[in-house]
Amino acid sequence: MKLLKTMLVAGAALVFSAAANAQQHDQTSPLQSGELQQNPALPDTLLNTLQQMAQAWRDDNYDIAFIQILPTQVNSYQYRHVFANQRHYAQLSTLDGGQQEIVQRDNVISYYSNSYQPFSIKGAYILDNIPGVVYADYQQLQHHYDFIDAGKARIADRIAQVIRLLPKDDFRYQYVLWLDEQTHLLLRSDMLDRNSELLEQFRVIAVQQDTALQQETQKLTTLLDQLNLPPLINVQGDEVAAETTWRLAWLPPGFKSVKHERYQTEIGALESVMFSDGLFSFSLYINENIEENLGEHYWQQAGNTIYSETLNNREITLIGQIPLATAKRIVKDVIFNANGQ
Repeated sequence: MKLLKTMLVAGAALVFSAAANAQQHDQTSPLQSGELQQNPALPDTLLNTLQQMAQAWRDDNYDIAFIQILPTQVNSYQYRHVFANQRHYAQLSTLDGGQQEIVQRDNVISYYSNSYQPFSIKGAYILDNIPGVVYADYQQLQHHYDFIDAGKARIADRIAQVIRLLPKDDFRYQYVLWLDEQTHLLLRSDMLDRNSELLEQFRVIAVQQDTALQQETQKLTTLLDQLNLPPLINVQGDEVAAETTWRLAWLPPGFKSVKHERYQTEIGALESVMFSDGLFSFSLYINENIEENLGEHYWQQAGNTIYSETLNNREITLIGQIPLATAKRIVKDVIFNANGQ
């Protein structure tokens, strides 16, 4: 029961932290089916193309309808983004099932749903259901990923350049990206494991940009500027864990600590540190108040991994988008100080 509570608390905390920092019918990678052909290309050319995509997603005005394909479900969404007067406005709405809406007004992200009380958090952009590749720093990523030209394809009746992001090691997943040649927006992304099996797919089915959206742009900015946003949830944390009682003996190359937080929960004090390589991220949660050995547990869905192990009455839980083998190695290499309590 304590393990379950720790996972639930950690899972909820990860959702807030990630946002604050930021199917069956198509389970075969196109790289396996032979749809794409890999061609040599100058790394600087691909880097420039990827940077154009990130800038367009961040600074352009557009309206897209997309689907998210997971191993057991397909969900559809509408995402609108406006950058006006040096402020970001965005709206992510579900198109299936229960109604849920996430809106952004500059650096505040607000969540609305019939299943919970509305709330707001601080954040630079909406991450939920949107692949992190659109916010990545590709200048940094090129040190740990190879950018490979995979030709061109047609997505949503538009011509797209296809680029594969192949990690230089086996400690993280890979991506295939389809970038609109005209708007530079991301039209599709496939997250793949080391065997090129599909873990998660983002696919745009309709897109509008700029001039066609002038009236809608004005409506969205006016609405969000006048909206009374729900209460702000402020999770306290510091970036440097100077007083922490533990350290990592091993970390995958390129991953760095980006956030450190402490929580008081019903199971006691819970400490967490988030790590990221600029594309994928994971968080470690340390509970030092375990009276019994709960052993080893893990859970995986799509690209998300939860791995937990109890060592010397301390429970270590990792949650993030990394392979299970990588998660196990990180957790097993956590070292506590000799005087850590």
